Amino acid sequence: MLKLQWMLWQAVQLFLMAGLGAFVGVRVAFIANVYVRALAAGAAPDAALMRNAILQGLYWPWISTVRGVGIRAPEAASAPMARDPFAIPCAMLMACLYVLLYSLHRHHLLYLIAMVLASVMLLALALIDMRSRLLPDSLTLPLMWLGLLLAWSGHGVVLADAVAGAMMGYGVLWSLFCIFKALTGHEGMGYGDFKLLAALGAWLGWQPLAGVVLAACSTGVLFVVLRQRTWRPSGSYPFGPFLGAGGMAALLLGSEVHLYF
Repeated sequence: MLKLQWMLWQAVQLFLMAGLGAFVGVRVAFIANVYVRALAAGAAPDAALMRNAILQGLYWPWISTVRGVGIRAPEAASAPMARDPFAIPCAMLMACLYVLLYSLHRHHLLYLIAMVLASVMLLALALIDMRSRLLPDSLTLPLMWLGLLLAWSGHGVVLADAVAGAMMGYGVLWSLFCIFKALTGHEGMGYGDFKLLAALGAWLGWQPLAGVVLAACSTGVLFVVLRQRTWRPSGSYPFGPFLGAGGMAALLLGSEVHLYF
């Protein structure tokens, strides 16, 4: 009887985490939608715009009051968001991810909360980059500082590895950027990609970064080839979503997720 009650309680907890993940996924999709619409309407990609996008994306009942305090975005950002095509996929993705994170880290509450916050920022970055080719500092920098703070508190990687990871994450992509530009005359990626890898380095340490970059490049190339159905694709694609996915995969593998499968 006790075992059955324990199993039911575990199932309830996982169900609640899935529901929370689905809710968060939808809201993050709405926030990214508001942010990108505001950028298209001419807003500056600063912290005030991100703050306003978060408030409007959450759709709080008192949002009309918040708009009166000087952080209002262009009217295009207030357009209806119910038909966002990313809302349902994001809900499904975050529901699965939250169940997995809870299964792995329910006995380490601080790290679980940090991972939940990191997943929110990574998803928002991916959605914004997909639509606007921009990785805003208002997300990449807090993600990096959260990783460093976690390391400093003793709940993440060793602090020295976190600092080295942040430095190498930025430096490696910046070096590749300079080499590519010198050889081709074109910019192969944006500065937001450097900061995103620096943030991932703060979370992972410097050791896994090569694998993260390799995984991101491989999946990115595969995606473009399959999308264009040619071995010589043309055009440019955002790198942030692939980098973020590679980083999250590395975080999960670092949590020994393979033991659960």
